[in-house]
Amino acid sequence: MAFACQRNSYLKELTCKIVSCIKVKHGFEVTFNDTILFPEGGGQPTDQGWIGDVHVESVTRRGPEAIHIVAEEVKVGEDVLCKIDWDRRFDHMQQHSGQHLLSAIAEIKYGLRTVSWDLGKSISHVELNTPKISAEVLQDIESTCNNHIRERKSVKVHYLTKIEALELPEVKSRGLPGDVLEPIRVIEIEGVEQNMCCGTHVSNLSDVQVIKLLHTEPMRGGTRVFFLVGDRVMKKLSSLSATERQLTKLLTCGADKHVETIDKMKTTLRVSQKSCRNYLKEIAQFEGDAMSQLMDQDGYIYKHREDGDMDYIFTLLKSIPDSCKDSLIFLCAGPVKIGGQFLLRGGEKYNMDEISKKICELIGGKGGGKKGQYQGKASSFKRLPEVIQLLNESK
Repeated sequence: MAFACQRNSYLKELTCKIVSCIKVKHGFEVTFNDTILFPEGGGQPTDQGWIGDVHVESVTRRGPEAIHIVAEEVKVGEDVLCKIDWDRRFDHMQQHSGQHLLSAIAEIKYGLRTVSWDLGKSISHVELNTPKISAEVLQDIESTCNNHIRERKSVKVHYLTKIEALELPEVKSRGLPGDVLEPIRVIEIEGVEQNMCCGTHVSNLSDVQVIKLLHTEPMRGGTRVFFLVGDRVMKKLSSLSATERQLTKLLTCGADKHVETIDKMKTTLRVSQKSCRNYLKEIAQFEGDAMSQLMDQDGYIYKHREDGDMDYIFTLLKSIPDSCKDSLIFLCAGPVKIGGQFLLRGGEKYNMDEISKKICELIGGKGGGKKGQYQGKASSFKRLPEVIQLLNESK
């Protein structure tokens, strides 16, 4: 059986009779005598919509039936107006018809067969049976697809018997799925291809508007080609335009200089970071010489530096005089609000397991260690005054 959504993909609402409503773990499963809500299949996600005022989260196919998943019970036997989320439906129609066209042109012109495809939430892709595709081939496929769109090629739906379907070249080469039911639904793009498909499609390629191939990536010996169709191209263009304007303002240069400017900034940042690390090491060495005075004064060694890092901590630790190596030492680096790195160390006379546990509770610390030394990452240094109090009590 072909559902109403397959017979006319442009239907936005339809009055249907509720045949069943069964309580299940995740809500209710509802069936109708017909439906305009497409059940997930053929690489196309489910439609969403409404049964009266009840929202339909998803639709699945079970044999010849479409199962509508809802959170509320509906009354069996009632005639109810069903509506679809049209924006979602039309987006799926554009992407699916665009994929058929893309796959057809890739195979006709270059012998590249589509192994699988995915209609993603923002970007879709087809997986082609080739380890690599050149930029020139991609550009030619894209241009050919858009030429067919400008020529307003019709997209027709045919319903065939299994015997009739097996006469199609596409079906002959691939065969019919074992669980396929008659009639066999075939989508024909005028003068381009005929292909079995259960999904919803535009009736003319003009509704596809435009196809844009984005990039590729290797996958299981094949190549994924990522693409946008129709309204998604316009949304992507708007997003990129907004980003370009923001970058122009931040970088104070034209769009043609963005990459060059950012590359220079990255180089400058690397040099600055290297210099900063060297300065911190020098500071740590200088501070380490004064650690013995802290030990004599407080009975423990404590140091927090907001702009420090783990290199600073280890350099500071190495700079502490040998006479203080077995002292109770707590060193940490990072902003007070978001935390950072820490190191705790103490000789055999301290109960380091207990001290480390208490300190980690105060700073949201995670890490580990052995032989009296613990290190890790803290989620906050807001309670450092309590850490100092604990060090005082433990010395």
